[in-house]
Amino acid sequence: MNYYIEVTIMDSPDFSLFELWSKVYTQLHIAFAEHSNEQGRISFGVSFPQYRMNEQKKIGFLGTKIRVFASSENQLQQLNLGKWLERLIDYVHIIQPREVPQAKVTGHAHYYRVNPKMSVEERIVHQAQRRNISLDEAKQHFKQYIEQPILEPYVSLKSLSAKREQNIDRPYRLYIGKSLVDEAKDGEFGTYGLSRMATVPEF
Repeated sequence: MNYYIEVTIMDSPDFSLFELWSKVYTQLHIAFAEHSNEQGRISFGVSFPQYRMNEQKKIGFLGTKIRVFASSENQLQQLNLGKWLERLIDYVHIIQPREVPQAKVTGHAHYYRVNPKMSVEERIVHQAQRRNISLDEAKQHFKQYIEQPILEPYVSLKSLSAKREQNIDRPYRLYIGKSLVDEAKDGEFGTYGLSRMATVPEF
């Protein structure tokens, strides 16, 4: 990952930061999907330089910046983010592709999708169906269960692929986790620019 583009979401009287993240990430996802291979993988990875977790408040923040990384400047030019974010030009600032400043790199990170566990209600229904018992019986099984909240920050997106009648425009949460590693690891990313295997540089 030798080159990157940085997109900054600006303050706006029209939309909240949360709403703008949704709009920006939707467009990025479409752009990435256009460049995916037959396995649905891409060579672009993302990072969030202002990402932080507040353990006391049990909440995570993405900040206002996202970096898109690629191996070459040419790849980033072909991605043509300016075109995909054209409708949002009043709300974002995009820098031209730049070389990763190797002297400033402090480490490497995986930014990955966090899959939420089933809720208690979903577990009860699942248990009732699996064991062929009533919902009340299944409820008893989970009465001691304490649901663990997801602390990682998320972007609210609308499903572009699932157009089944009950799912049209149904929003879902893309939870984003982060882990730091000592060494860079090459690899491919999903169409959100996230991966548990491949890394992006931190600086």
